[in-house]
Amino acid sequence: MGLSRESMGIKSVDCGLEIKKRAAGDLVIALAGNPNVGKSTVFNQLTGMNQHTC
Repeated sequence: MGLSRESMGIKSVDCGLEIKKRAAGDLVIALAGNPNVGKSTVFNQLTGMNQHTC
């Protein structure tokens, strides 16, 4: 069972973020999970950045 608008409430999932691809072949990848499980760490390792993600 995954997170959905129905299971979490519409405001939890829909924060108004809009992702635009630069090219037709670009991929969009989402990291979703519980708090404090390492999502930011994975993101930072993949990108070489040191950013807080939400």
